[in-house]
Amino acid sequence: MLTITQVNYIRDLYFWEGKNITEICNLTGRNYRTIKKYIEQDDFNSKEHKVKRPNKSDVLRPIINKWLTEDKFRHHKQKHTAKRIYDRLKEEYPDLLKVSERTVRRIVKEEREKVYGADNAYLKLEHPGGEAQVDFGCFKAYENGTLKDFHMLVLSFPKSNAGFAVATRSETREALLEGMVTIFNFMGYVPNTIWFDQMSSVALRTRDERGVVKPTDFIVRFATHYGFDIKLCNPNSGHEKGNVENKVGTIRRNIFVPEPTIKDLDEFNQKLLEKCLEANKELHYRHKVPIKDLFESEKTLMIPVNKVVFDTANYENRKVNKYGLVEYSGCRYSVSPKYVGETVVLKIMANKIEILTKDLSVKITEHPRLFERGQESINYIDFIDIIKLRPNALKYLSIYSLLPTSWQDYLKSLDKESYRQAFDVLRMILLEEDMDYADKVLKETLKHKSISPEAVEITYKRFKEDHTLFESTIYFPEDLPPYEVDINQYDLLLLGGERR
Repeated sequence: MLTITQVNYIRDLYFWEGKNITEICNLTGRNYRTIKKYIEQDDFNSKEHKVKRPNKSDVLRPIINKWLTEDKFRHHKQKHTAKRIYDRLKEEYPDLLKVSERTVRRIVKEEREKVYGADNAYLKLEHPGGEAQVDFGCFKAYENGTLKDFHMLVLSFPKSNAGFAVATRSETREALLEGMVTIFNFMGYVPNTIWFDQMSSVALRTRDERGVVKPTDFIVRFATHYGFDIKLCNPNSGHEKGNVENKVGTIRRNIFVPEPTIKDLDEFNQKLLEKCLEANKELHYRHKVPIKDLFESEKTLMIPVNKVVFDTANYENRKVNKYGLVEYSGCRYSVSPKYVGETVVLKIMANKIEILTKDLSVKITEHPRLFERGQESINYIDFIDIIKLRPNALKYLSIYSLLPTSWQDYLKSLDKESYRQAFDVLRMILLEEDMDYADKVLKETLKHKSISPEAVEITYKRFKEDHTLFESTIYFPEDLPPYEVDINQYDLLLLGGERR
């Protein structure tokens, strides 16, 4: 089919320049019949605005549309396919089916778009100011030279499109609440309403008398403390908080590429929040003004952050087993052996676990929180007392493989009493330093041909001295008056107290 410009050129050649059809064919390279058709054509109205002629398939469209409409209320695994519709038409309406299966498939596609088109349409929403949406996302980062999986908690504001994020090690309730507190304190304000997924750390599996999913009591207490309302999205309805869903991807692409390096998580989060603040200087995609200006005006609808600290930790009781361990979420943590058989309290936070006595008065020990089932965190310093009493068991304990070779050889050379004293010294070193430092102390001691535990202790204390007290230079003011030192008074002591 020729364009209207080409048709107009052909007609100009014929009617205005007097060319015959053969000449026009030679000039344009078009077929004789094509040139003749457009010269003789009188109607150049667009065919799109004409009523279409009846089609053999038109009688099938209402039937197909009815079946597809009924499918909206069926389980997704028992809806009509195009093939099933063709087969039904052959069975139930053989006299109306005058087209091929390919044509039926095309009609099904067109009618399906009509039936589901309204469901796929989008409306431009105007979000009330002061509301926020929260969600987790994932990213990879290097820690201690290893590429690890991390999570990020993102709080976004649909009205201004501002967003803030912190990195977490998990998506637990403790990580959620600690992350939100960090963001609240950074902003200085709290949103008046926050939208959540129906995640297990926020929503219960039960509903109230109106059939609405209820948030957990702890989350309600947290919201009451900071003064915001809780809104829960429907299940599998990420579009209900589309702003934060998009913000998660934006932050991942713009801040976490390439993979960052995390040395200290708290310091990393502080820098991350500063980067988010910098990103908010960009222009709003619709209003064409800086996001930070819109966010500042939105703060008038928020609540100043509560300065009273909210304890976001989870407390659970555990009984210490005969190996001096407690278990939480499939991971094991060591407790001092003297608490074997007793009940202790676990204070569970986002990234660490503190173990307290039952009355919460004494902190026994603490561990980094583990997340992979089967992992163990052992503070071997807590087991040194029991190792001293059972020296033969040392080689069969995990702590033995952690000892530097120098300490393994050193302990073999000691008698029973010195062995116990050596462990006391090792405990003293590990309370403040690590195994590498203990290795350094022992090697320095052995240089002087000393092998007693007392010599190791003296070397350690010498290392810990503040050498600046002895090595620094003392400066006197230039205008200090001269002072004569008279040591004759000491002669009295040397001569028995009588001057001679």
